[in-house]
Amino acid sequence: MTRWVRRSVLLRADRSGVVALRRWVAILSAVAGGLLLDAATPGLAWWPLVFPAVALICAAVWQQPAAWALLSGSAAGAAFWMPHISWLTLYLGPIPWAALSSLMLLWFGLFGMLAAIATRGLARFGRDPRASGRDYRFAWAISIAQAVTVAGLWVLREQVQGAWPYGGFAWGRLATTQADSPLLQSVSWFGFAGLGACIAVVCAFPVAVAFNRRSRLTEMSVAGSARRGLLRRPLMVSTGAGLALLVVLALLPAAPLEQTGTLRVAAVQGNSQSGIFDDREAGGVIRDHFDATEHLLDRLEATGESVDVIVWPENSAEFGLPENLIRSQRLAKLSQRAGAPIVVGSVLANPDGTYSNSSLIWQQDGPTGDRYDKRYPVPFAEYMPNRPFFHAIVPDLVDLVQLEYSPGTRPAALDVETPAGVVQAGIAICFDIIFDPQAVEMVRDGAQVIFAQTNNADFGHTDESVQQLAIARTRAVETGRAVVNDSTVGTSAIIAPDGSDLARLRAFTADAMVAEVPLVTGETPALRFGAAIAWVATGLGIAGVIAGIVGLGRPRRTLT
Repeated sequence: MTRWVRRSVLLRADRSGVVALRRWVAILSAVAGGLLLDAATPGLAWWPLVFPAVALICAAVWQQPAAWALLSGSAAGAAFWMPHISWLTLYLGPIPWAALSSLMLLWFGLFGMLAAIATRGLARFGRDPRASGRDYRFAWAISIAQAVTVAGLWVLREQVQGAWPYGGFAWGRLATTQADSPLLQSVSWFGFAGLGACIAVVCAFPVAVAFNRRSRLTEMSVAGSARRGLLRRPLMVSTGAGLALLVVLALLPAAPLEQTGTLRVAAVQGNSQSGIFDDREAGGVIRDHFDATEHLLDRLEATGESVDVIVWPENSAEFGLPENLIRSQRLAKLSQRAGAPIVVGSVLANPDGTYSNSSLIWQQDGPTGDRYDKRYPVPFAEYMPNRPFFHAIVPDLVDLVQLEYSPGTRPAALDVETPAGVVQAGIAICFDIIFDPQAVEMVRDGAQVIFAQTNNADFGHTDESVQQLAIARTRAVETGRAVVNDSTVGTSAIIAPDGSDLARLRAFTADAMVAEVPLVTGETPALRFGAAIAWVATGLGIAGVIAGIVGLGRPRRTLT
């Protein structure tokens, strides 16, 4: 081992010449990367920070011993998730926040451990201090394999956390950080997983080259200045290659789809006291939305304008709307006055004693009978999994969840009869919008536009609503559909298929917004091939781990 590495305060090398960060440096790198990753997301939304963030997290676990990488990855996860979802503490206190953060940082820790096994094992291939110049060319292949593996493992972590347990939590993904960046249009080609993989590989490749360069310096203590020059160039080339890929992604236009018409949409934000623990009287939420809709119609009538459909948020019509004759009739009269249907959210009782968080359509003669039920009810909020077990641990919190919502099985798009004709509207209620299968089902069920009805009142003035809006913006580009992101309290916006705002409301104001949105048919490549892209990426990550395990099992060649 060379004197340079022995004296380095940042790096250490094992007996076979595999270089990693010193352990205290790895922890600092992991924490810095996690904090920067949070800053890259809303509310700060400093999206360029995602690149140093991912690079620092990768460097923290690169070629580390597995146990230490597990700790470093967990540190990165804690630094990211604990501030990122701090909005959970607003009404529910620290226990749900700590529990979800712990699960999410565990996934980060496992990512770190697998990445370390893969990168360390792959680095062992071809490592021989007596190697010829061809060893340097082989280092390119090792670096590429390491970078692709780590990118695949990052995607694997996102896919697993978005599916398990209890349906997963598909939040905090790399693609969402680009909701306001020039890379956004590329998500229509590659999907959330594909764009995330591209970002991860761009960040991991220079890290791989940098560590392999240091490894070669430890092996070639007699390397002359010419050879050292050869060693410096790969770092420049790898960084340039990553920048070139980002430029290509930034220049990609959105995938073209056929536009079949337009729809003039109004979305109402009632600014209701609609949180779980808000002190309100029964009927207060729907009254706020009645009032805001009447003010909207007053404005439209004063200017001689009209709309084709009015959208209300999640839970805006409170409980059991079809059975409440007075409210139902008032809503029908509003529809008659508007000359347009009203899509509302209401909680409905099911015959088996469970409940559904539902979206319904009201015309001037009452409900049409069409209905969508939320497919992804939120565990520990809309239903309590393993209730006896968790009740034994935190009975007071478990008792707050009194209703058991069941996951919906109805089609994800509704036929809405409007003055512009019958329009197929994809429905995503609250966290439905964060799940990839929901996007696929909405479009395959015929959605020409997406109504994303939500209720963010439980999260107050925190970053939750703008984080969700960033997901909705990314989803609009991915699906090629306009998204009407309508909240009880905000942040509400009507988003065009290219991700731009057609209209937006100030949070915590009673208001309504109107925009003409395109009606679109067809599937983007992201929807058609997005699942396959995710499988390929995760497959490459798993293959890299297997190769790394094989590499770790090879006889160690010790430097003298």
